[in-house]
Amino acid sequence: MIKTHPKGIVIEVRVRPNSPRFSLSEKDGEIILEVTSPPHDGKANTEIIKNLKKMTGKDVQILKGLKSKTKLILITGAKKEEIAELST
Repeated sequence: MIKTHPKGIVIEVRVRPNSPRFSLSEKDGEIILEVTSPPHDGKANTEIIKNLKKMTGKDVQILKGLKSKTKLILITGAKKEEIAELST
């Protein structure tokens, strides 16, 4: 799910930790975010912020789900089209 937000775009993602590589994809209408880090001590969250920031060139913040596999992520200044292209 991708929604507009006054500051940019909010995406709802399902995180898969301990993956072979970092990737963003869409399957059956759900955005899947694969991360190489384990879900311990905030390592996966740190990887998500760092890599999404690198991919988009925008500020990234986890709004909800710091300890969950389902997260709401704010990408400041982004547009729906930009994010949709990343997850194809």
